[in-house]
Amino acid sequence: MRIKRPSDRRSLSRSATRALDVLECFGTERRPLRAVEISRMLDMHASTTNQLLKTMVDSGHLFFDARSKGYLPSPRLNQFATWIEETHRSGGHLRELLCDVHRRTGMVVTISTPNDLFMQVIDLAFPAGHGPERGLRVPQFGTAIGSAFLSMLDETEIARLSIRARVRESQLPEVLAAAADIRRKGYADGPTTEAVIWSIGIPLPRQGLNAPAVLGLAGPHEDVRERLEELVGIMIEAITTHFRHDPISAESAAPG
Repeated sequence: MRIKRPSDRRSLSRSATRALDVLECFGTERRPLRAVEISRMLDMHASTTNQLLKTMVDSGHLFFDARSKGYLPSPRLNQFATWIEETHRSGGHLRELLCDVHRRTGMVVTISTPNDLFMQVIDLAFPAGHGPERGLRVPQFGTAIGSAFLSMLDETEIARLSIRARVRESQLPEVLAAAADIRRKGYADGPTTEAVIWSIGIPLPRQGLNAPAVLGLAGPHEDVRERLEELVGIMIEAITTHFRHDPISAESAAPG
C-alpha cells in the first residue's frame, strides 16, 4: 500500500477543512484574531480568508468586533468544546508533546492514529518548509509508525489486519516477531518509502486518550540513525513528562 496524501483524496472538502483550521488557530492563540493574522497563519489569500470568516460569523460560529476588527469563537461552540475536553482528557498534552520533541530535536514530529489499514497524521510540528501534510496516511504494515501501532495489538488482531492488508501468510511470523521486539524495546524505527528518510515510532500511553496513538519522528536517514539512542531517549522522556500518570517503564525507555 502506498502513502496517501490529503490532496490526493477527491472527497476532501477544502472549505470544511479551512473552517476547522480557523477554529484551531483560536485554540492555539487563545485570543481574538484579526483576519490578516488568520490569513497569515493559514497561508490563505486575504479574499478567501474574509469570505470564510464572514460565513462563519453568519452561521453563528464566530463573533466579529467591528471596533477591534477581531474575531473570536461564539458560545455556540461551548458544548462541543466541553465534550471534546471530556472525551480526550489528555488530548491537550499532545500538542505540548509535539512541540517539546520538535524543539529538542529539530526534526519532523507527528501524532498519528489508526484509520482502517493506515496510520493517519492528526497533528505535527516540523522545520519551516519541511513538513508532511496533516492528514497524511501511511500503511500500518512496513512503516515505523505502523509497526509501533501493531505492537499495541495482540497476535490475533495483527493476524486479522494482515489478511486484510494482503500480507503473505509466510510473512506473518516475521511480523509477529517484529511486534514482540518493539514491545520489548519500546519503539520501532525504519526507512520511509523514499529511503532517504528514517523514522521512529513510539506507542503513546492509552490513559486519557480515546484512541490508540503513536508519536513519530522523522529526519534525514544518516542523522536519525546516528542519533537513534539519543532521539529515542528524548521522545521517551517527553512522553513520560506529558503523561505523568502513566509513565513508561525503565525497561521500555532503554533503546535496544
